[in-house]
Amino acid sequence: MFRRALRNLLNLDDPPERTALAFAIGAFIGFSPLLGLHTIIATIIALVGRFNKLAIYTGIYLNNPWTIAPIVAASWAMGRWIIGAPVVELPHLSLSAMMTVEFWKLIAMQWRQLLPFALGATILSVVSSAISYPLMLHLLRAYRRKRERATPLVPESITE
Repeated sequence: MFRRALRNLLNLDDPPERTALAFAIGAFIGFSPLLGLHTIIATIIALVGRFNKLAIYTGIYLNNPWTIAPIVAASWAMGRWIIGAPVVELPHLSLSAMMTVEFWKLIAMQWRQLLPFALGATILSVVSSAISYPLMLHLLRAYRRKRERATPLVPESITE
C-alpha cells in the first residue's frame, strides 16, 4: 500500500518543492498529538492551501495502525524526559487497547500524562516534517531526473 502511494506521489505533476512540502505537512500532522483528527486536519489544510491531497495523506499515514502504539509510547517517554515528570504506570499500549474506552478513561484520569505526551508528540511532529521535506524533495528530483533521461527525445516536426 505504501509503495503504491509512494509511486503515485513520485508521478504527480506538481513541482517537487510543493509535493515535498505537502508530504512534510502530512508527516507533521501524522505525528501530532491530535489523535483521531489527522485526516480532518489534513483535508482542511489541503483544501485551504491547495495542496495535493495524495501527498498530504501519504505523509499522514506514515503513522498508521501498526506504528501508533510505539509512536505514542515514544511521545510520552520523550515528553516525560524533557519535563522531568515522574514515570507513572501507563496502561498497556497496543492498538487493541487504544481502541477501548477504558484505555482513554484511564489516560484522562492521569491528566498529568497528557502534557508530556503532547510535548513529545509535537517534538516528533517537528522532527519528522523537518526530515521528510528534504528527503522527499531529493527523492522527487532524483526520480524525475532519472525519468527524463529514460525518455527518448522526440524531434519536433519541422514546419514549412
